[in-house]
Amino acid sequence: MKGSWSSKADSLKEIRRKNSRVHLHTTISVSTREMLNEISGESGRINDTLEEAVRYFSKRKDHPDCETCEASVSSKLLSSLVTTAEMGLMNSEFLEAFMNLGHANQSSNEFIENISKVGVQQTKLLRGLGVIENDTWKNTYHAFAEHIKLLEKMGILRSAEFFPERKTILATVKMLRTIPEVIILFLLSSWDEAGYTVDVEIIAANKISIHWLDDKEFSIKKENRNQRIFGAWKERREELLMKSGRAGNATLPAPLLDWLITHTINDPISEKTLISIRNVGPQYIPSPPDKEVSVFDHVQKAALNISSTGLLERCDVKLDGDLVRVQIGARTPSFKDFAIKLILNLVALDGVEEISREDGESTAVLHFGHRLWV
Repeated sequence: MKGSWSSKADSLKEIRRKNSRVHLHTTISVSTREMLNEISGESGRINDTLEEAVRYFSKRKDHPDCETCEASVSSKLLSSLVTTAEMGLMNSEFLEAFMNLGHANQSSNEFIENISKVGVQQTKLLRGLGVIENDTWKNTYHAFAEHIKLLEKMGILRSAEFFPERKTILATVKMLRTIPEVIILFLLSSWDEAGYTVDVEIIAANKISIHWLDDKEFSIKKENRNQRIFGAWKERREELLMKSGRAGNATLPAPLLDWLITHTINDPISEKTLISIRNVGPQYIPSPPDKEVSVFDHVQKAALNISSTGLLERCDVKLDGDLVRVQIGARTPSFKDFAIKLILNLVALDGVEEISREDGESTAVLHFGHRLWV
């Protein structure tokens, strides 16, 4: 009898080996069950899904995990470097150049010089990080096209179309798209530093055309290219200033802006801030050393400095008998109050005091003593 049971057990094992089907009882999480149901489809063949998963795992169990494999690590590293390069674009020098321009602390030419320096730094950064293959730094159309693709990934350009037969690229600016001239200034200096011989032209709004040139043609056209782009930026700068004026915006010097951030108009303006405003304002030619400095000179200099902030639409200073008469017209009533406060504080540094005032909603007429008495 015992032998009979043993024989039956052996037969069952044999059947299982031939059929390759076993009954398996296990407990899995609800989320895993939902995944199995989703993968197996409406037929409900979860068994097939499990078998396929086991076979897949068996094939790749000796392979490195996808998250740690060399290709994946390399891809993540490059992605990280590209992100770093993008952050490097908006570095402190780039932002400082914009702030100085907005605060009227630098001319258009100085702005161009500063943005160009940032462009040169950007190329050096990309070279040092190794984000771009060495072949991509070669001065050829195809190598330059690969560089443009990187600028797309970095978010500087939105898109690019390539025309190899004409050695031309049509691109759409994404970063600072409303003032593409700034990005072109930055890119030109970056490309020149890299040794790319290209010409650029703004063709519509934020659309630019980039044409790769051979060395001989580039040497002829480079100067014209620079003058064209620099001229386009200066025209845009004037346009921005005009729009700013029509919108009633004020361009405040950095020291005054710092003061506004931490104070209210009722608080006293520090002497340090006032002296800084006077120093960054328009250059005023003082009276000769042998001539006594008049109240008119002091008031006129203060008025010029206040006018440079953009708070006023007009500011007239003239002699009115024995007094100095200042007539101001501000863009808004609040601008008027602020401008008067600044004028009074500035002239007070020189010992000048207000004699009288006539106030309108956005206008005022102030009188100061004609001679400085100390």
